[in-house]
Amino acid sequence: MENVTTCPTNTATILACQKIAKSFKENIYELSMVRNEWDPEYATSLSIWIDDTIEKHYANTLDDLKDTRYRKWHEIMVAGLQHLKVLRASIKVDFKDDKDFSKDFFNLVGYNDFFSDAKNGDHISLYKFLKTFAENLNEVTRHKIVAKGSMDSLFDKILICSNQITEFEDCFMALEGDANLNTYGKKEVIEIYSAIKDICRVAIAYYQSDPLKRDQFNYYKILVNL
Repeated sequence: MENVTTCPTNTATILACQKIAKSFKENIYELSMVRNEWDPEYATSLSIWIDDTIEKHYANTLDDLKDTRYRKWHEIMVAGLQHLKVLRASIKVDFKDDKDFSKDFFNLVGYNDFFSDAKNGDHISLYKFLKTFAENLNEVTRHKIVAKGSMDSLFDKILICSNQITEFEDCFMALEGDANLNTYGKKEVIEIYSAIKDICRVAIAYYQSDPLKRDQFNYYKILVNL
């Protein structure tokens, strides 16, 4: 039996996929009305695929979720998203009469590209969001936002998360995929993650008025509760 990697994020990813696939299978008769290819056979085969991948490649790494490195990664991701949410809300309040500025800022630091997917639990998008924020933030814009009422320390907190998450860059790049990922089960993880992400996107929209069902397909909330 071969382990995919010592990176705990891959273990978290496949286990989150397993939980979401289970919810997908439990709700397939309702969700089968949403897309042609979604039927009980597809839901069952998806669950089997994920279970087999865990058995072949992750059985010896499940304890990764208990180690300090995973806990550190988990805490950084949760904190980073929370700080980004607070800043976004503050800017919407403080610049409600200057929508051009807020629009330009959200585009500059990555909100437009990554916020929607990040808040729905896509941790690759959150990783890219934190890195883009740190790379594109400038002092003039920062001072203008702080002058309107946001705490300057909030920027520091986001930048600290961006810096800390660099330690896990190899994990995120592995999930992005490249030519070297066809061994040790990595190709399966990438394909499974992509399939589950697509399911989550559609299921969250479908269950918009049903918070309990919607949360079963919220990747972020599933990860938090692993």
